[in-house]
Amino acid sequence: MLALSEGARAVTDYTEEVKGELKEKGAEKVVVLGNLRLYECPLSYITEDTWEMVRMIRFLEHTRRLPLSGGWADQPYWFVEAYGLYLEESERWRKIES
Repeated sequence: MLALSEGARAVTDYTEEVKGELKEKGAEKVVVLGNLRLYECPLSYITEDTWEMVRMIRFLEHTRRLPLSGGWADQPYWFVEAYGLYLEESERWRKIES
């Protein structure tokens, strides 16, 4: 890992400061997403909390059991939102792949 500053890890505008840091550290583009250029692996942006959400959603998908007792109304808001995003992204990728 290059230990780039936040402004140099994910770039939308190349300021002189960002260009200098990228050159100094020998950073190369890893991924381009529209006008966003990442100079470190996208997985480095995923926090431990996010991985925990992923694990909980995978648990739900494999077992069909919610993490807390009760129904959907009894689940934390963040979990319901995360699951909704997961479903949207899954559908988007299914359309891309077909």
